[in-house]
Amino acid sequence: MEYRRGIDVSKWQGNIDWEKVKASGVEFAMLRAGYGRASADELFARNASECERLGIPYGVYWFSYAYTPEMAAAEAASCLSAIDGRRLSYPVAYDFEGDSVEFAEKNGVTVTRELASAMARAFCGAVKAAGRYPMLYTNPSFLQRYFDGQLAGEYDIWLAQWPAKPDPASPPALAGGMWQYSSAGSVAGISGRVDLDAAYRDYPALINGGASPGESEAERARAWVMERGISDGTNPEAAATRQQVWMMLYRMNGGE
Repeated sequence: MEYRRGIDVSKWQGNIDWEKVKASGVEFAMLRAGYGRASADELFARNASECERLGIPYGVYWFSYAYTPEMAAAEAASCLSAIDGRRLSYPVAYDFEGDSVEFAEKNGVTVTRELASAMARAFCGAVKAAGRYPMLYTNPSFLQRYFDGQLAGEYDIWLAQWPAKPDPASPPALAGGMWQYSSAGSVAGISGRVDLDAAYRDYPALINGGASPGESEAERARAWVMERGISDGTNPEAAATRQQVWMMLYRMNGGE
């Protein structure tokens, strides 16, 4: 499967040499814009400006400490404020993890599937309403335990799953548009470990091309031919032989 190489970073990576990062072959970045109600990541502005200067496409994520849908919506407002005026080419992700659950419990709130799903929808809905492209960052356990089955159909999934020997060209079944396949990567220009990601959708085209969140026309067409057995949907950029075109036309017209 074709994909683009990416990383996700926050203040914990320190001052990144983005020129070296770009030269290493990194094709996009997901930057932490902030966390909680209104806490900006101390290095977000620098990271975003460097990506813009060097032409590195990027998106953002916001680490949630919400324990009500209203708090999640407020976090979305803070995130949208942080990225106001910036041209993102990748999604705005809602990041709800173990620390998020623990913070809720410290405040007397038990996070249920219904609550977590409502908070994800509150955040992502606000992002979508503002004209940005929403995404849910999660792991397989949280996806099954805390989020209802409809969310993956409503918003793209950025799946965190770190196998011992990941193959970005073969993402896990639960991966959506993006897969964080390692938390221990090494990239020139960054001291220490960094998360590694693969993107399977052409987000710059979807976002900057004016498409609304959801599948592009090309992706809908691919699903259509696969559902009808006209094509297996693989290698979308490859040239088709005349024989293959004949077969597809034959199947479209009811042949078997």
